[in-house]
Amino acid sequence: MTASDWWACLDPDAMVRAMPADRYQRELRLFAAGCVRRAWHLLPPGCRAAVDASERFAAGRIGVSELASAVAVAGGEAQEAFPGHSAPDARGYAASAAVDASSVWPRSASNVLAATSCAASAVGCAAGEANAERYDEAFEAARVAELAAQAALLRELVSHPPE
Repeated sequence: MTASDWWACLDPDAMVRAMPADRYQRELRLFAAGCVRRAWHLLPPGCRAAVDASERFAAGRIGVSELASAVAVAGGEAQEAFPGHSAPDARGYAASAAVDASSVWPRSASNVLAATSCAASAVGCAAGEANAERYDEAFEAARVAELAAQAALLRELVSHPPE
């Protein structure tokens, strides 16, 4: 990815895929957590705690066992928010994003993008739920705007495209 592509990108997908995950573990973890924070108001307390724990893990302030404990609680809340027998709503997407962003597994393009995609869908669902008559339109406009905001967030964390 060229520098001009990096700065023009409105969707974090290509940006994340351009980053060698082994060299950007901290940044990718913080990026995923930052994307979930943008849907913070939709999260139950355990999911919020897992995102906080993931950020502390990225900073080296807690170990993997403490992170795993926080993610286990968040996983239970995510199951409650999205039991799997219906389409997810804003809270279900947000809870799933929190669990994906906080996983103890090393960051990869796929698990980071799972978190960011769910976070963007959470924002889209919230917009659609607020405007039920024009749900699809509101959902897509909010989701696309959220992806652009996520791309900007990634540029704040990684100011130059990976080489």
